[in-house]
Amino acid sequence: MRLRPILLVCVMVLTALALASCGSKPDADLAPDQVVPADLYVDWDLTDWRVDRYILVNVRDYATTQNLGRRDPAADYQKAVTFQAVWDSVGLITFLSLNEAEQLDRQRVARKHIAKARNVVMGTMNHYWSQASRGYVPNLNSMDNAPIPMGVETAVTTGIRNLVAAVGVDPSNPAGWRDLAYFYGVVGDRPRQQRALGAALVSLDRIDPDQLAEGDPGRLRRDVFLDLAWLARDLKQPDLTLAYLDHVHPWLRTESPERADRIFEAGVLRGLALADKGEWLAAMSQARDLPRIEVTSRSIRGSVREDLRWYLDAPHWEALGYDRSAWPKLVSDFGRRWIKAMAGAPSGDISHTLWILGPPPTHLEFPSRLASRYWQDQGLLYARSGDMGMARHCFEWAMMYRPYMAFYPLTGSNPRPSRTAQAGTPQSYYTAYGLFFLCGDRGAFDRDVEPTVATRARTSDIR
Repeated sequence: MRLRPILLVCVMVLTALALASCGSKPDADLAPDQVVPADLYVDWDLTDWRVDRYILVNVRDYATTQNLGRRDPAADYQKAVTFQAVWDSVGLITFLSLNEAEQLDRQRVARKHIAKARNVVMGTMNHYWSQASRGYVPNLNSMDNAPIPMGVETAVTTGIRNLVAAVGVDPSNPAGWRDLAYFYGVVGDRPRQQRALGAALVSLDRIDPDQLAEGDPGRLRRDVFLDLAWLARDLKQPDLTLAYLDHVHPWLRTESPERADRIFEAGVLRGLALADKGEWLAAMSQARDLPRIEVTSRSIRGSVREDLRWYLDAPHWEALGYDRSAWPKLVSDFGRRWIKAMAGAPSGDISHTLWILGPPPTHLEFPSRLASRYWQDQGLLYARSGDMGMARHCFEWAMMYRPYMAFYPLTGSNPRPSRTAQAGTPQSYYTAYGLFFLCGDRGAFDRDVEPTVATRARTSDIR
């Protein structure tokens, strides 16, 4: 199927992740300011954002990567989530009953598996930064002619397989559980994501309370609660979302570079949960209290021409360069508009709701943990209005901002679980491995894909 113009540019940006992962260098060669594999906390969204938004490569690389490797990615994923290690997989209680020497042996093996999983992604950073420093044209030519490393198309499953082994031998490591939960969420495996997040909390409970409220343990607990809150919203459980936000509130004070971003994220999510509950006045109040924030603009003019709003009019790589921190900034109230639009007008007037939402701000880069969700909700609003063309474009932007998209095939061997529903129909959705819903029209996915998935995986595992 011919890619739309916007997707051509999207995959040019996203392909950056796919070229060097499995051929990456050992951790000694990682960039100086990059976290080391033994650290407890990794800001995975920031890692994706840095690589994904700094590098521009040829669309050929992404298309080629999507066609490499195994023909049945669904089967490969099912194998990745099956524990395989020299020892039996144990639960936390059994692990704690082992003697100290046995625990230490398992912990060493687990740390090695975590390091391998992290290097699949983080090992690309030094390579791409060095390429970007050479400038636009040399970098583009170099990438266009570079061979695609073997195994790139299974990088996410490789990471998941190592993390499954890590938590299997050492279920007391909260970093392994949280990393695993994150990548389950990346591919849309919600049940396993939820279980892994729960296990991460149990592991964190074993840390000394005096240490838990500060540093990496506090950051980890904060992100786990936020992930659970988002997951509850995905599962249409707004009361549970609000409960998790109440639990995360004390941890938002944890000192960290991303503290302000997480406070803003929690405020947005609280407003969205209130909107989902139909509590219009409370949602509007939350929206009014939400601050305007500074976001990056991809347009030199600070805006985008109306006739090109669905095309990536920027990032104007030659003019703006690769350093995103130097790009122009705009103060945006997108969070307020997002909440108000999802709450809708009391009369249910969708035209008024779209007026609140405003023109699609395709020239802005929103925070990494919010961008895909923002565009998904925009698509749902346009679908509710009956404008399926606009809805489809929003879903395409939502997919563009899915983290680590270039690291795994979007489609399986079955042609139906693909990036669009049936040819010629307005519904649109995206899947990972032909198994998991990522974004778009959930109803179309349930109708077209789920019956075919059931023959390859248990339904309870993919919902």
